[in-house]
Amino acid sequence: MKIGVTGANGRVGGYVVNELMEQGYEVKAITWQYWEQSPIEQAQADMTSLEQVQRAVEGCDGIIHLAAYASPSGAVEPFVFQNNVMGTYNVLLASGLAGIRRVSVASSDCAFGITFSHKETKPIYLPMDELHPAAPDNCYGLSKIVGEQVAEGMSKRFDMSVASMRITHIIGEEEYSRNDYMKMRSDPEAGPWNVWSYIDARDCARAFRMSLEASFEGHEVFCIAAAQQRCLTSSQELIERYFPEVELRKPFIGNESLLDCSKAKHVLGFVPAYVWPKEI
Repeated sequence: MKIGVTGANGRVGGYVVNELMEQGYEVKAITWQYWEQSPIEQAQADMTSLEQVQRAVEGCDGIIHLAAYASPSGAVEPFVFQNNVMGTYNVLLASGLAGIRRVSVASSDCAFGITFSHKETKPIYLPMDELHPAAPDNCYGLSKIVGEQVAEGMSKRFDMSVASMRITHIIGEEEYSRNDYMKMRSDPEAGPWNVWSYIDARDCARAFRMSLEASFEGHEVFCIAAAQQRCLTSSQELIERYFPEVELRKPFIGNESLLDCSKAKHVLGFVPAYVWPKEI
């Protein structure tokens, strides 16, 4: 199979490209600008142009769509929303028209409406899963929840299998010792408010690859996070301190993640392999 990866020269894209190549896939990098260091075939496309996206996905058997603004501060709010939504729409439409039947799209746990929220928002229940209510109030979170609805419709229209991957905060294998991440590790108040979740970039890449290989039909949403939350403070203590009124649907042991990724395990076969290195 040849897999097209949009945003292949981005931070996550590099890990995804390497993962696919190591597993023997032919990979096509789809980027906005020419990627001088590309180790693979490449094509350039503005994700907001359907014609450019159609040309870029030619010859591909599957698509992993990563290209997007990664936060609400990437540009002015309307442009973040428009860029991310139209990019997802065009990739799925172009894939469907080209007969591509397997697509994986980078959604985000920001779709829940907690991270980047303008108004303080807390979980309804813990651990949070794909059925948890989602009401983002910022341009980035809204772009992701709308993108999931686009995926639902396009999978119906073209009989495609589409995975919306609600990935959480990604940490590269060489980044754990960064000062800001170390502060997140020791201080629950530090960093983005995403119930302290994270995912190692290597696990993230593997999850995307497995989402194309799995045998599910239609559109499915998957939470993708490490098995542990990032704080040294235990999960139970974090819940008692910050979410004492929230419904608990299971007991928490140690630093267990507050995001439930069991659906990814059952449907994709994905189990995260990496946790915060003990020596850091």
